Amino acid sequence: MEWLTASSSKNALFCFPCLLFGGEVSWTRTGVTDLKHLAEKIKRHDSTESHLTNVLKLSLFGKSNIALQLNEAYRKGVIKHNEEVDKNRYILSKLIDWVKFCGAFELALRGHDETEESLNPGVFRGLVDFVSSIDSAMKAHLKSATVFKGTSKTIQNELLDCMLEVTKETIVQQLRSTDYVAIQADDTTDVSTKTQSVLVFRYIDGNSKVVERFYCFSYLKDSSADTISAAILNELNLILPEQSGKEKLIAQSYDGASVMRGASGGVKKKNQRYIP
Repeated sequence: MEWLTASSSKNALFCFPCLLFGGEVSWTRTGVTDLKHLAEKIKRHDSTESHLTNVLKLSLFGKSNIALQLNEAYRKGVIKHNEEVDKNRYILSKLIDWVKFCGAFELALRGHDETEESLNPGVFRGLVDFVSSIDSAMKAHLKSATVFKGTSKTIQNELLDCMLEVTKETIVQQLRSTDYVAIQADDTTDVSTKTQSVLVFRYIDGNSKVVERFYCFSYLKDSSADTISAAILNELNLILPEQSGKEKLIAQSYDGASVMRGASGGVKKKNQRYIP
């Protein structure tokens, strides 16, 4: 059989088309290990509707698809798929709105106890419960979702990472198009007592308004002037790789620590050696 394949780690046989497009559990997840009745199982599986459909899909994969003839079944499949995509986008947009809401008011996303019986599950989970009580689409999603609900801390962290990347891309575009830029930097420690460098940009955006934008935290091995200066210059080289871009940097400011403002060996002086 051309569709028969095997897994050395599971020591079992599988159906390759069904592995790709989904099918019987015994041929896609657990694998077939009963060699005594293998011929009978192969014959039975070879005649199932799902297997035949998957074999057809595999044979048409990367080739001219007869489904492009837009028969009634294909059109219905496209409509159903598009409806599912629209629903998923709607759910994701609500999750992003809730994260933005918590960020705008500096509210913690997670609660101490987020069980169904908890009286104080946290702001994010509270928003989920509130919106689901007035939004039928969200309520249906929370009841039917088996893989992705969007309420876990992993999803929240991934959303925050994606939102940060989008924000940083926008800041970089504005920095590359503006005429003058000032940097503000400081070093601080997080809750795990690790030293971090904080970088903020001040510039004129596309609407001719002076704005300040937090850009990033950078973990440092220590709080020496050399380390802090290297971290700042590294970020600047990524944001403004061309020397002409660095020439628009007209000001830099730091806190009052001597390691920052030192006249001879501080961060300011070290940066000026590369960006006068």
